[in-house]
Amino acid sequence: MKKIKFVSEQLDKITNALEQFTEDKTLYLYGEVMSMEVEGFVDDFLCSVFDYLVDCEFEVKVFFAKSTKYRKNWLQKFSQG
Repeated sequence: MKKIKFVSEQLDKITNALEQFTEDKTLYLYGEVMSMEVEGFVDDFLCSVFDYLVDCEFEVKVFFAKSTKYRKNWLQKFSQG
């Protein structure tokens, strides 16, 4: 019984950690995308970018790795389709 309780507690901890990671990453992503408003992008466009990136984990990694200059270039290309 102790093993089952231990495993259950460990699974609960892992589940909680994953939920926090997902939530934090999403909020962070939103903030980073919306911060590009100062670069001349409008809110509606940036919300569309955010919606796209939420479903594209690889693209999020690429976006985060770029400096503001290259994020701006990425957003301009994204706007062109």
